[in-house]
Amino acid sequence: MIAEAPWSRDLDWPADLPPFDPFDRTIQSDPYRHYAWMLEHAPVLRAGSPESRFVFISRHAAVTAGLRDASAFSSVMRTDVAVPGFLLNMDPPQHAEMRRLVSRAFTPRALAAVEPVITARVTAGWRRFLAQGGGDAIEDFASPGTIGVICDVLGIPDGQAAQMRAWTNESIDHLGQVLRGVPGEAVGRAGYDALLDAISAAMDRAARGEDSVIGNLAALRDEGVLSRAEAAGFAGLLFTAGHETTTLMTGNCLDILAREPGWLPLLREPDGPSAFLEEALRYRPPVHRLARVATRDIEVGGALVPAGSNIRFMVAAANRDPRQFGDPDRFMPRRAEAGSAAFGYGIHLCIGAWLARLELRLILGCIGATTERLAPDPDRAPVPLTGGAFATVGLRALPLRAVPSARA
Repeated sequence: MIAEAPWSRDLDWPADLPPFDPFDRTIQSDPYRHYAWMLEHAPVLRAGSPESRFVFISRHAAVTAGLRDASAFSSVMRTDVAVPGFLLNMDPPQHAEMRRLVSRAFTPRALAAVEPVITARVTAGWRRFLAQGGGDAIEDFASPGTIGVICDVLGIPDGQAAQMRAWTNESIDHLGQVLRGVPGEAVGRAGYDALLDAISAAMDRAARGEDSVIGNLAALRDEGVLSRAEAAGFAGLLFTAGHETTTLMTGNCLDILAREPGWLPLLREPDGPSAFLEEALRYRPPVHRLARVATRDIEVGGALVPAGSNIRFMVAAANRDPRQFGDPDRFMPRRAEAGSAAFGYGIHLCIGAWLARLELRLILGCIGATTERLAPDPDRAPVPLTGGAFATVGLRALPLRAVPSARA
């Protein structure tokens, strides 16, 4: 008879590694040594608190296979809660139909119109950062820049950006608790409702016939293809996910460049920003785990995963699996191996990946074209992101020194 996966606390961890606990803030700040041990010794294990128990799956083959198998691993974490338009928590056939409908907002013309807007915002923001000699790269550049971009895409006025950022943070915590059972003090839905109201108002302002992302979503709503709640809910997902993950990924890229400044010249090559970004997404993705629930008893990695188990597919661990990537703990742009799980796999492959990649490539290209040197600030240490849902990993603060190049 196949046994269930072992409990983390029952395993013989190395003396300098406490048992893996997804809610341990020290582990959250840098989980990669735990991932390396799990990949070799416990690719499927159980961990968590008595009220929040999870099965963690870390090897690349099992993670990608599980994310592709929507019949065995459902994205509907709670059947008693429905969030209209929230693609991440839908299964077939509803998911396929909703994704098909909302994808109609991303026309070639709408996507083409986004690039010059992002370029202008990124260039202005990074030049300000350079002019002041650096600062907190998250607070002074990444966060206001990414919130500004997603506001541009969804027609939110600049004056609302700070408030939208606050509502985004509340929404992420609320949805994590409601949809994934994240423990902690309850966060109400007032922030999420306010975010959706602001997005609905932006749709109301969109010009009829305007071929933009927000204009096309408004048309789908007004034609009755999407309900008002579905259109706002999907746009809310695009807003929250697009802001948080791109902010964290910008910080991760800047941290790599500051710690390994030899990569800065790569960003000046024609395909350099893309090569750097794809490896950074593998090496330090902002999303570390994706939630599913087992619909039936299933064997994974030699362990029984019972029906109803709360699954966490560890995409960041899978991205460091030596069975898939040679020398996985080394940052190597243009590496031969493919298969990064940074944007997920299967039917839930990130629908906003195009926007994230475009924005990050433009950021990296701007940095390469204008920056002589980046370095950690010797007087202030980075602050890791901890707490909350622990689905994302990155930096809350990243103090850097920055020197502009003669080209700037």
